[in-house]
Amino acid sequence: MSVKGKVALVTGAGTGIGKATTEYMRAAGAHVVAGLFTEAERSPTSSFPQRLLDVRLQADWDDAIAYCRGEFGGLDILVNNAGILIEGSVEETTDETWDLILDVNLKGLFRGCRSVIPEMRQRGGGVIVNVASIDALSGAIRHLAYSTSKGGVTALTRSLATDHAGDGIRVNAICPGTIETPMVEKMFQDSGDSVAAREISIAKHPLGRLGIAEEVASVIAFLCSSDASFVTGQSISVDGGRSIR
Repeated sequence: MSVKGKVALVTGAGTGIGKATTEYMRAAGAHVVAGLFTEAERSPTSSFPQRLLDVRLQADWDDAIAYCRGEFGGLDILVNNAGILIEGSVEETTDETWDLILDVNLKGLFRGCRSVIPEMRQRGGGVIVNVASIDALSGAIRHLAYSTSKGGVTALTRSLATDHAGDGIRVNAICPGTIETPMVEKMFQDSGDSVAAREISIAKHPLGRLGIAEEVASVIAFLCSSDASFVTGQSISVDGGRSIR
C-alpha cells in the first residue's frame, strides 16, 4: 500500500478516527497536515504540522490549503473526518441544532471538497475520503440530524466521484460502526447509564465488540493508496457486521 510522499490533509485530527488516521498515514510515509477543530486539541509533542481548521469557515480551508502548497507544493489527499453528534428525535431537534450539525457534517465537508479539487486537478489527480457513518445506511434512535447529515455525505460522495473521475480524482466514503472514540464515549455517558448503553451498542455488532479508531484508519489509508486505484464512488462499511443485521 503506497501513500509514501503524498501530501494529506486530515480534518478533525485532534481525537478519535482523525488522530488515528494522521498517525497511520504518517507511518506509511505520507506528509500529513492535521486539521484541528479547536485550539484545545493541539499537541505540543505532535510529529506532524497542526493547523486550526473549523470546517465551517472558508478562511480556515483557504489557510490550510495555502499551508500545504507552501510547505509541500500542493495537496494529494483529503480525509474529511470532522463531525459532531447531538442526539434528538424530530421533536427534540431545534432549528439551531439541525443547522449546526448540517453545517459541520455536510456543508463543511462540501466546502473542503470544493476547496481541494482545483489543487488536485493541477497535480493530475488526487483522493478524497469522506467519513460518513453506519447511520447513513440504517436507522438509529434519536440520531435524526446526524443520520441525515451522514446520508448526505454518501450521496455527495457519489456525485463528486461521477463529476471528477475525468480529473483523476477518486472519491469514496467510509461508514464506521460504533467506534471507541471520545464522541461515542460522550454519547454513552449522556444516556444516563453508560454501561447499559455500551452493552446495547455492542449487541448490534455481530463481531461482538466495538471497533477501535485504528481499524477505521487502516481502511481510510487503503482507500487513499494506489492499491485502491480502481475504487471510487463507494461507501465502505467498517462496522463489525452491523449493517448486515
